Amino acid sequence: MEETILQEEQIFQDCLNHYLSDFTLGETWKTLAVKYNFNSGEEIRWWFKNQRNKRHIPSKHKENKQLAIRETYSSPRVAICDIETLPLILMGWQLWDQNFGIEQVVADGCMLSWAGKFLNESEIYSDILTSEEAKARDTSRITKSIWKFLSKADFIIGHNFSQYDVKYINTEFLRHDLPPLKFGIVDTLVVAKQNFRFSSNKMKYINDQLKIRNKIDNSGFVLWKACSEGDQESLNIMLEYNIGDIGATEELFYRLRPYIRNFNVALYNDIEAEQCPVCGSTNLVSEGFYMTSAGKWESVRCQNCKCISRKKQNLLTKEKKKSLLINS
Repeated sequence: MEETILQEEQIFQDCLNHYLSDFTLGETWKTLAVKYNFNSGEEIRWWFKNQRNKRHIPSKHKENKQLAIRETYSSPRVAICDIETLPLILMGWQLWDQNFGIEQVVADGCMLSWAGKFLNESEIYSDILTSEEAKARDTSRITKSIWKFLSKADFIIGHNFSQYDVKYINTEFLRHDLPPLKFGIVDTLVVAKQNFRFSSNKMKYINDQLKIRNKIDNSGFVLWKACSEGDQESLNIMLEYNIGDIGATEELFYRLRPYIRNFNVALYNDIEAEQCPVCGSTNLVSEGFYMTSAGKWESVRCQNCKCISRKKQNLLTKEKKKSLLINS
């Protein structure tokens, strides 16, 4: 344990020395990643940022000092969450061309495990059914633990979270008479579909294309079957697999962050300076204008995450707005 702590401190000090010096972003981080066995320069950079926030070390840029403090104390609480589920058990007469009726359901699907963390924090939260709970499909205990975790979040990040995870989670809340929770959702699958054309929108494929941390491989349905039967070793492997999805989702979020809409961290603090909606940076540079049929707005580019946004003031005069014609 002591050797692990010393190794972590050495990594942090090397990263800090690099961070405080003048450097070319990317190449030197890649060198550090190779030296300390990280998957990419992006991964070690975000590891260092999390460590810096944990130790309350502000941004090296004087103009971003207020932002660094705000990120630690005043940002919305943003959680990353992922669940795994047990499949239905059905009875039927054949393997193909088969529709099942509700009377053929032997056991309903249910939540098997969950994992999560908060942005800018290192602690991982997780839970999984015990062997006896898995065999009985008793989700009452882990439903309470995920409710407690999600109740602390203002936003949840997940891949296909809005169409799958949150519906499963809400179903478990309803089954166990837990009150609903209110939070915003940033679904990386939705962001990917809206902005890009990957050959597959599965997280494993996208992360592989972006060369960032990826999901942990597993044995497939054999693992889920063994978990359903209460095999403890399989349950341990499943939880490890579930936790692995959190790191992969976090890295994907950071890569997609400039494209995210309807997510404004500035609403959660009292800073009156203009801030990037998705990362909160005040280091913004004007970049032309954004034109619509209704007006003209100044566009700004965030120098931290590279997101482009626009100011709210319409720059057209009343006379100009009145003179606009609509080509319908």
